[in-house]
Amino acid sequence: MRFTGLRSTLPMVWAIGCLPALMATAIANDPVEADWLYLTGEGAWIPRAAELRQASTALPLPIDRLSTDSFWWQADNPDLLVSWQTPERRWWVREDSLVQVEGWSGSWTVLQPGEDMLIMAQAGVRRALPRDQWHRMSWVVGQNISSELELTVLQPEARPNSFRYAWFDPGISAEIRYILDQSAETPRLLQMLVLHNQSNYSLEAPGYSYAQSRDQGRVTLKREAAMMADMAIAAAPVPGDSSGMATLQSQRPIVLSSGSHIWLTAQSIDLSDVSHSYQFNWQTRSRGSQPGQWSLQLSSEDTLPPMAGQVQVAVWDEQVPLLEAHYQPQQNDKATLQLGSSDMVTLSTEPLSDAHWRLTLTNRNSEEVETALALSHWDNNRQLDHALTVQVPAAGERTLTVRLTPMQLIVDEE
Repeated sequence: MRFTGLRSTLPMVWAIGCLPALMATAIANDPVEADWLYLTGEGAWIPRAAELRQASTALPLPIDRLSTDSFWWQADNPDLLVSWQTPERRWWVREDSLVQVEGWSGSWTVLQPGEDMLIMAQAGVRRALPRDQWHRMSWVVGQNISSELELTVLQPEARPNSFRYAWFDPGISAEIRYILDQSAETPRLLQMLVLHNQSNYSLEAPGYSYAQSRDQGRVTLKREAAMMADMAIAAAPVPGDSSGMATLQSQRPIVLSSGSHIWLTAQSIDLSDVSHSYQFNWQTRSRGSQPGQWSLQLSSEDTLPPMAGQVQVAVWDEQVPLLEAHYQPQQNDKATLQLGSSDMVTLSTEPLSDAHWRLTLTNRNSEEVETALALSHWDNNRQLDHALTVQVPAAGERTLTVRLTPMQLIVDEE
């Protein structure tokens, strides 16, 4: 395995201010090859393999920061010293760098870098360039200048040794999204996997998996897979599970360009029913009017996806485009989407006496709705509860009377 595209070999001169953007472009055009891609919502584990043969081996990493909890390694012979060093000055010249200065002829070699002064030489002539003149400087690339980490692996002696390692990059991640599509005759729940690459390098791998925990990749980082010649952008994943955790995975090659976002349909589930409901929690101390807690109940003859995620309820009725909610199945074939407080259905309270109330349910929707009421009374001596479900007609009302007795709450419909 190898890293490519991390260091330019062309003899060009770039201005200092332009170097990061141009470097990122070069990396994006020549992807980093990974053995697999383990995606999570917090980032991605990116594993690679190398065959060590020398006493000292340098393995570049396309990132500029690394911590012990974001790095993993394993070797056939673990008698190794593994270290890395983060460059203190990104995109900056160092000793022996070859630079050019506006107004000076030819190229100059940096003899001594400093905080306020750079000492340079050309054919035995030395010059100093103060900090306030550094904007005049650019340097010649193709001289082994790198801004990435360099991983160093030391062995006691030169010998063959299979070395596997991985780093965690928060710039490459994925998330689960759902879309509730009610436009067709049979409503559908679409499970989408959205891939993000906000790192400064492109990446290719023979396949990928997604789980909602960052640590998902640690157990299976030993996976070995060969690169395939026929590369695709990304193939839709299929459901799976690993170590008791739900996953999505694809055995087909993937290429994630730097700065890209890809939406993939993982599952499409036909729903047998989508019903609207409004929940009210009322107690005998309540006064005035309260909005309903709006929810959608989804039912399916098939098993619903087990992964939680944000869901978009597609409306597109020339008035409202999308509603946002959170998806989490309560049963294998049922889920409830909580859409929040809604004044489209309200419950008003009119006290008739100390132990007698009139409740009015008002439905402002153009369709009949179901309301679930949880009624309660509490004092120092007793706790009384009563639950019921009431259908409220479209653009209509239903009135209930509630009476408090020593033993119960009695509800009558007018």
